[in-house]
Amino acid sequence: MRSHKGPNVTTAERDLVIKWTKRCLRELAKKEHELVDFHLRPQTVASLQATLMVNIKARNQRSNGGRNQITIDVRDAEIRGKRERFGEYKAYASDPVIGDITIFDQEQGIAVIVAHEVAHHVQYRYGPYTRWLKKSYRKPHGRGFQDIYRILRSRVVNPFVEDCLQEAA
Repeated sequence: MRSHKGPNVTTAERDLVIKWTKRCLRELAKKEHELVDFHLRPQTVASLQATLMVNIKARNQRSNGGRNQITIDVRDAEIRGKRERFGEYKAYASDPVIGDITIFDQEQGIAVIVAHEVAHHVQYRYGPYTRWLKKSYRKPHGRGFQDIYRILRSRVVNPFVEDCLQEAA
């Protein structure tokens, strides 16, 4: 995995983004998810990481995920600000797994944003070739994206946030 850090991004912020990107890719590389590339080769952690470019910036702009890269803006209000509720898109904001989530610190915010953008990356890069995504990957926040994001939120991000809540209590 290659990465690029903007000039006003701290090393700690970069390390958090890379950490959560690797966690998400590690989950999606499991055989049960059956991700394949355009040669129909099963994907491993190494192959998923090899094709991804991670850009980390702090410009108060949107984060995004595409076929070859994800861009994470760590200055996003939900990450550096004091907001406790991380809002998702209206189409699935009330979903108990992938909907709005309460966060308490920067790492939790980064985890949610990275999972969202990694889901977009996988959607566009592997969706056309992966059996369970072929028919649903096209719409940006449609069923294919939501299925990938549900895996990441339920297995990687939500347990982390819940553990932090229990430790704080």
